[in-house]
Amino acid sequence: MAQDRNLLTVILVCCLTVVSIVALVLGIISLNQSGGETGSGQPINIYTQSGQSSSSGSSLASSSSSDDKVWLFAIGHYDDVLEYLDETTYTIKGFGPDMVDAVCSIANKNCQLVYDVYEHCWDSQAGERPRGGPGLMGGWYDGCTGWVQTFDRLLTYYFTVPYNKGGSVALYAKNDSTVTYNNLTNLKVGFLDGWNADEFCLARYTNIAGSTLSANQIFHYQSAELLIDAILNEQIDVAFGESLSQFTSSLKLISPPNFDNNCLAGGASIMTRHTNRDLVNWWNDAFQRLRDRGRYNEICEAIPERHGHIAGQDYTEICLGY
Repeated sequence: MAQDRNLLTVILVCCLTVVSIVALVLGIISLNQSGGETGSGQPINIYTQSGQSSSSGSSLASSSSSDDKVWLFAIGHYDDVLEYLDETTYTIKGFGPDMVDAVCSIANKNCQLVYDVYEHCWDSQAGERPRGGPGLMGGWYDGCTGWVQTFDRLLTYYFTVPYNKGGSVALYAKNDSTVTYNNLTNLKVGFLDGWNADEFCLARYTNIAGSTLSANQIFHYQSAELLIDAILNEQIDVAFGESLSQFTSSLKLISPPNFDNNCLAGGASIMTRHTNRDLVNWWNDAFQRLRDRGRYNEICEAIPERHGHIAGQDYTEICLGY
């Protein structure tokens, strides 16, 4: 009997040991499972924390990404000191490219000018409301250079602060024409396609008889040369547009010298999409530093030396603060 009791005791001890071991194993497994759940959540917490706890780190990452980006700016040319095709280097030169180079240099941004037709930035068809062009709207580039702010463009696009005053507008006719600027009744009027001086701007001149044109009076042209040819060949009677050197050298100015610019809401700027606020922010900051350092005035006053061989406005007519 004693041996049986001893055997029973041994068996009970063994059972208790096994139970204890099993309980310990189950406890470890349970703890590991609990730790695994916490661990699976922890990377999310760490990820969220790194995004929130170090806003400067987030900014640095954004800045680094921005610095690696090549910022593309569309530019055309129309043989003016603002932008023209240099036949020797076959590059676009002028005050506009000088501004882009200077601002991007101060901002430490990698910028590239790309040539494109103006209509891909902003388009207008005869008698239709003007609208954003496929190039800028479609993201072919980040901005379009040298576009003045107009009431219609502000409905579609976002702009940097202006870096020049924006051109004046005028009415032109053939040199031997007898038409007057203050009566356009039944006259055929030509416009440069996509430019701010369009038929909708002309309609704002309520002091001009017949300024609101019917569809058969409106003619759009792709270049100043084509518009001038249309007047010289008497296909149209009058041209309405910015005061380009091509117009002043080939046509007669019929509007007064102090003719108001009712097309302008702001000076020439970088025009971009509303989603591209980052571009506007760094550009505005760098442009202000450019002015504060006096570099802006230096670029303006160098226009006669750098681009004086090209016809156009004097720098005091172009630049801010003169």
